[in-house]
Amino acid sequence: MKRSPGRFRLHPLTRAIALATATAPVVAPAIAQDQGGPVLEEVIVTATKREVNMQDLAQSVQAFNTEQISKLGLDNMSDLLRAIPSMSTVTTSPGRNEVVFRGISTGSGEWRTDSGSAVYLGDVPMTSATQAVDPRNVDIERVEALPGPQGTLFGSSSQSGALRIIPNRPDFSGTYGAVDVGGTYMEEGDPGHKLEGWVNLPIIEDRLAVRAAAFDVKTGGFIDNIYGTNIFSDDDNADVVEDDFNEWTQSGVRISALWSVTEGWDAELMLMQQSQKSEGDWKSDPNAEGVGELEIVRFHKDEREDDWWITSLTVTGDVGFAEFKSITSYLDREITYEFDGNIDGQIRAQSVRTPGEYIYYNVWYDTGFHPETAVNDQTAERFTQEFRLASYGDSRLQWMLGAFYEKTDDAWEYAFARVENLRDTPFGQYWDLGNYIPDTDDWYAEDYKATTEQIAVFGEMNYQFTDNLSATVGARWFEYDRDREEFKSWPEGNPYDTDIYEGTDDDTLFKFAVNYDLSDDKMVYLLYSEGFRLGGHNSIKNPSSRLPDTYDPDKLTNYEAGLKSEWLDNSLQWNISGYLMEWSDIQRGITDPDDWTANGTVNMGDADIMGIETTLAYQITNNLRVDASYAWSDSELQDDYWASDTFDLSDPGQDWQLGADGQELAIAPPSKWWIGLEYNMPALIGGMDGWVRYDHSWRDEMYHDWWNAMNAETGYGGRKLLDEADEGSLQLGLVAEGNWAVTLSVWNIWDDRNAQWIDSGYDGRFGPNGTWSDVGRYVNMPGYNRPREFELTFRKDFSF
Repeated sequence: MKRSPGRFRLHPLTRAIALATATAPVVAPAIAQDQGGPVLEEVIVTATKREVNMQDLAQSVQAFNTEQISKLGLDNMSDLLRAIPSMSTVTTSPGRNEVVFRGISTGSGEWRTDSGSAVYLGDVPMTSATQAVDPRNVDIERVEALPGPQGTLFGSSSQSGALRIIPNRPDFSGTYGAVDVGGTYMEEGDPGHKLEGWVNLPIIEDRLAVRAAAFDVKTGGFIDNIYGTNIFSDDDNADVVEDDFNEWTQSGVRISALWSVTEGWDAELMLMQQSQKSEGDWKSDPNAEGVGELEIVRFHKDEREDDWWITSLTVTGDVGFAEFKSITSYLDREITYEFDGNIDGQIRAQSVRTPGEYIYYNVWYDTGFHPETAVNDQTAERFTQEFRLASYGDSRLQWMLGAFYEKTDDAWEYAFARVENLRDTPFGQYWDLGNYIPDTDDWYAEDYKATTEQIAVFGEMNYQFTDNLSATVGARWFEYDRDREEFKSWPEGNPYDTDIYEGTDDDTLFKFAVNYDLSDDKMVYLLYSEGFRLGGHNSIKNPSSRLPDTYDPDKLTNYEAGLKSEWLDNSLQWNISGYLMEWSDIQRGITDPDDWTANGTVNMGDADIMGIETTLAYQITNNLRVDASYAWSDSELQDDYWASDTFDLSDPGQDWQLGADGQELAIAPPSKWWIGLEYNMPALIGGMDGWVRYDHSWRDEMYHDWWNAMNAETGYGGRKLLDEADEGSLQLGLVAEGNWAVTLSVWNIWDDRNAQWIDSGYDGRFGPNGTWSDVGRYVNMPGYNRPREFELTFRKDFSF
């Protein structure tokens, strides 16, 4: 991989040690000034839908409070990734993330299979497959990462874990708020800005309060679209050449109103709207001759818009023996994009001129060398209703009962190879005989509609056998109904395939935990938990389909043991857990072998995943703190799996492999770690306090797709395309009297190039063994993280 000349690089662990050493001289005065002794704050989480001290919870959990979210720069999903080793993602462009916990994934790009990880805004589910909703973290009380199956409480989307982003609630105590104004500078890119603010406003004393947050953020681009010609012709891209042509903007608002209806009953109404837009390409082509590290040759400036709004009503009340809670929510989301499709068009056009490339009559595929795009208009609606009763009091027996209903509607209108004046191409002229071709520019079109309804009943009971020993039992029964229709036309308006998928099923899953207090500040636990994804039906109207009529839920069974502990008078907190997970009947999306236009889902075998997760927080002095976390995992598919193991083939000689014995899972780094050092300096300059913080994260190399993981031992492909990645950040802050502050942040301080994903889709054509290996472009194109960036932020807190 090419690197910019002169970039300073050290081994990642060396960097962290170097920064710790550089900070060491200022530690001594802090020890001398220590009066009361350092103590860590208690962390309250709602991972079990109750408020519980994190140290009393019999499961692995990592949490960040408001101050940490701000100081670590955890603004979006990609930022959370750095500080949560149990979580990994593939990010093809900002706001377009696939969230994975503990490596439970079949790779990126499976659009028709459900997500295995849940994303929540408070108590509201926002999960979406391959394109997780990515709310801007403004005025957030806490972020909770819950690795491992959470199925009994959080349902089907939380098969491998859940990420909960919990906003601050309105309160009646007074009027206060804050405003943040900041700007960024990037040597290798464009500047950016941010304007964020929030306010808490009591309307009626002790009865009604409103809290509002708003933001407008621009993230500057850093990828240059340089001049170049087409692969197989002399046409150039001169009209779209542009420096730093990838740009990301976010804007939105969140408003919450809390009404104390009567004593013991309140209602909270929340509304959030967010719009984001990304432009340009977020990957580069550094392996191509004459193309730099942050450069690419593209013929269209990609555009993607993601607009969504969500509303929820939460009613909480005291019914005497228990707390009642009702959560009603509705999410509406629309994603539109237009991406460059010129490379695919040229490959297709050249293929019809290359002997042996296609067996079909050449003109069927020939659209000539015309500019092309891929466009999509995608919508998602989600309605949920949940009721819960949770017991009160000091009884040894505590319980929770709940009921859940969810309806999701997903649709898209996708057109591939939108070619202006399609009629004038060889393809159009062929189909236009007798006016057969419709009046369209779309070479291929697909209309997709899917509705899923789900009902569930769940519960948990905890019994305190002794002062030190307690156990928890949980269960969830669920039933679902799926309906899906895909209508395909080629060209648009000329139907050639319709696939109908529908079906109903139900199942039950369980959870069991036991924890024992070794002392007041040390606890050990054992946990058994299950997670799942809903099953469904494949095509039932296509008589030639070879796919099975149904596919089952795939289940994840988790066996976990852990220690929660506090040491040195609660100045040191150390938690560690080990787990073994069995993933059975893994769901994978495939193409029907006898109808390449039809897509379906099959169950294809089992995998074992074992690992260790540990977190540490150490308040060394009143002013010096260290945070660290580490995750290690080992994943293996349990056998060779072939298509013929799943369904009957019309031609057994055309069998193909779906998985290899011993292969690692995709998006499953064997190890990750994060460390943060923070030092506070009271009265540094006059009446101003100062602070400095350094954070460093590291991730092992990993596969980002299933195909390369499967072929790791064959020599055909099998590269761990995502190299190891590390990134550091340094922040310096001043806090003055009058409630204002200024912070200088240096993100990616070492200017590392870490690929967030790799586009290897053209390797079969242009790679070493490809049809046109002499092209020398568009092979293993990395989507890098942002180069080194400086940010200066001014903050003003106010209260009345």
